[in-house]
Formats: sequence, structure tokens, C-alpha cells
Amino acid sequence: MSGSMVAGTAAPLILTSHPLQRAGAWAVAVMASRPSPQEVSTDDLDGVASRLVEDVTAAAVAAKETAAYDWWKVLFALYPNSKATHSKRPRDRAALRESMAELFAADPAGAVTRPCTFCGMPASAVWTKSNLPMFDTNKALNTLPPGVPGWPVCRGCRICAWALPYAAWVTAGSATVLTCERDEAEASFARRNVLRARRVMQLGFDGLPVGARAELVAARALRALPPRLPAGTTLWSFKNDNQEPWLRVTRTRRAVPVFLAAVTGSAELRRGWRLLERSLTYRDRSGQVTVSGPDEAARLLFEAEDGRSRSLLMQLHRLLSSEDRSWRAVDRASLTRLAFTYAKDVLGMTTDLEPVAELIADWIEHGSGSPRGRLAEYRAVALSDYKLGALLLQAQYRLTMDGRRVAAGPQHWKPLIEQRPRGWEQRMLLGATVFRLLQERGVAIAAESAERSEDERDDSLADLLEQPPLGLDEDDEMGPA
Repeated sequence: MSGSMVAGTAAPLILTSHPLQRAGAWAVAVMASRPSPQEVSTDDLDGVASRLVEDVTAAAVAAKETAAYDWWKVLFALYPNSKATHSKRPRDRAALRESMAELFAADPAGAVTRPCTFCGMPASAVWTKSNLPMFDTNKALNTLPPGVPGWPVCRGCRICAWALPYAAWVTAGSATVLTCERDEAEASFARRNVLRARRVMQLGFDGLPVGARAELVAARALRALPPRLPAGTTLWSFKNDNQEPWLRVTRTRRAVPVFLAAVTGSAELRRGWRLLERSLTYRDRSGQVTVSGPDEAARLLFEAEDGRSRSLLMQLHRLLSSEDRSWRAVDRASLTRLAFTYAKDVLGMTTDLEPVAELIADWIEHGSGSPRGRLAEYRAVALSDYKLGALLLQAQYRLTMDGRRVAAGPQHWKPLIEQRPRGWEQRMLLGATVFRLLQERGVAIAAESAERSEDERDDSLADLLEQPPLGLDEDDEMGPA
């Protein structure tokens, strides 16, 4: 349900394609206990507007040392020049309530109207940055052309603009909203965050346990979609203050829900994902979690618009090739299959890497010197197209001179040594395959201490791996509202 409807429609609320209006519309639907924004009535809008006014005024007059003041911080990050967040705002609750109620009042009968900026419905009110997040430049209140008072905004979209933080994953200084090709994912994200918003108002941020990041909440929503249903998802994270506003956009590929369905339905893939989450979990000296593994793993599913995001395949490559880890065969197999499933389902990669992997494994196992030394040589060049090609040539010469069968020739090397799209991902998957073959053959490549530590592992890991990926299906880590 994207795009605008024609002006003059009788619908009190329209779901548009604008990410901020869209998030606000879902928040209105959730707060009105409606299954979708299209089913919100005028009475529902009245009820949500009243709730917004009460919540905003309570936050605006809250003392700084109280939990309620944390919601004011959220509002300040989004509407820094509004009547409720300005440093000169009135401290009289009744006066402030009246000022906020005016923002959401219905358009007067007979007023001059213009098409709403978001949905095209008739609108008499015009708003500027004071009330619209991300609608102006960074160091000025208003840079509209002379004589233009602001952007026309209908009543429904005005309410959406201030319902936005309820459906967003908020911190004290930023907000993240989600857009998706599937309404079910947007609804799930909104429901989770509306519940969290109420708890922030009641308890403050310090009163909440460490909860899931926006990426994990989004991944759980995608996991809940009907199986094998592709859907692209975008997270819009932003801060809207007067000095340094910013916007960061991250996206999943359309096949990520398909991949998550595969992980959920396979014991081996679930094991691989839990191993990944475990490797990304960090604790302090007291054993308290300081970095959440499920959060960090979910972030790997999202790719930043500016290219500054970590790669899931790169993380798996580092795990499988790390000199500080010794994997049991079953764990290595799970991580390797996870990497190949992601490459196939999400990236569309289907290259057969077994022949080249066998060539490298044969050279490591039977070449001159120690296997660990040759493995170190391979690890040093594994991600370089030119250096990997040189090593493959060296390995072919060595095995041929020793009278051994050469598993692969240049036709198999081509996807790995050319500068082409997906080349580095292919080389990462090759590394995973090489390590798997070496372990299957029993080639001693791990340090003795690492091997011994694997033998001495207790059963706690087995219990940990039985937990579901991405945490519990019911996101109840915060307890009842």
C-alpha cells in the first residue's frame, strides 16, 4: 500500500510511501487497535490525538531527574523547535496542553486548502521544521522560499508526524523507522515499538533491560513473514536537531526472509547462526553482556547505503579462518553451510568451488613443509585475486611434479582470480570449503592448545545452541507493560 490517493478522499488516514508518514500511520493504527491504517476512523484519530497531547505535555513538564523526562529527550531529538521541546516552552501543563491540541485540530470549515504534502488530501494547516522531522536544513529553522509559509499537512498526517516516535526504535537522540514490501513486517515492527515507547515513558531508558536493536526487531518481523516470500526492507535512522542532523539508510536484500525461513527450518543452519551469535557476544568481567550477539548478527543482514556496513560472509570467513579458534567438525560444517546458504539464497551465487578447494587442500596436505605452514601461506593470499592465482599455479606445479592428481584447472580458477562482481565472496566461500576438507581429512592444522581446549569443552555450549536464532519468538524480554 504505497503512493498517494487522490485529493478529496473521505478516508481520514492514508498510508503513503513516505517512510516517516508511513511509520506514523502504523503507530496510529496500533494505538487505535486497528489492523491497518486504512481501517482507522475519525473517532480513532480523535483518540490518538488526545493520547499524543497527554503524553507530550507530561514529558514537557517532567523534572529532569524523573523517568518521564526520557520521553522528552526523544521528542527533542525529533522536534527540537516545537512548543513542547523549546527551551522557552511554558511550564503550565494546561497551557501547553491547549497549544498541542491545536496542532491536531480538524481543519476549519470553509478554510482555504491545499493538497497535503504527504497524501494529497485537502489541508489548511501548513507546518515547518518545528513540527516535521527532517524537513529542513541543518542550521536554520526555515529555509522555504519567500512568501511560502510551510508545507501543507492534513489532520491525519499531522497526527502521523507526532505518532512517528511510537512506531520507531528510539534512543535519547535518534529514531529508526522501517519500510517493507510486506505490510505484515511494518505492523510487527510498529507493535513492538509502541509497547516499548510506553515503557520508556513509565521507566525511562535506564529502567529497561538491554533490549533488541532495531535490526533485530526488523529481522524478527521478517522471520515471521510467510515462508519463501521475498520482501525488501529498509531502515531509516535519523536525528533531527538544529546543529548536526543526520540520516542513515540500511537495507536488506529481497531474499533475506527466504534465508531466515531456511535458517529457522534447518537444525544445522540454526546451529550455525547460534554459533555466529555466540562469537559476536561480549561480556564484562562480571559476566554481564555488553555486546549482544543476536543484535550484532542481525545487523549483518542489513547493508548500508554508503557501503560502510559489515558483511555477513566476511564475518563468517573470519570465524572459519581464525587462528585463535578450533572448530569441531560439526560446528565448522554448520558455519560453512550457513555461508553457502546465504550466498545462494540472498546473493544468487551457485559456483562449484569443490575442485579448486580440493586442489588447495591437496597442496596443504601433501606439499613440502608442514601443513600449518602451507595453511598460513594460503590464509595470507585467500582474498586476493592475483595472489590466489599465483598460489594455485604453485600448487598445481607442486602436485604435478609429485605425480599427484590435480583436481582443478584454469577453467575452475576463473571465477576466483578475475576482478569481477562477487569475486571476493567466492574467495571467502572457497576458504570455508578448504577448511572443511582439511578437517574431514584429519589434517592437523590447529595448535595443540586449541585442539585440547576443544576436547575440554563442557556441555553448556550444547544448551546454548538449542536456543532459537534471533532470540525468542515472543519478544518478552522486558516483561509486562
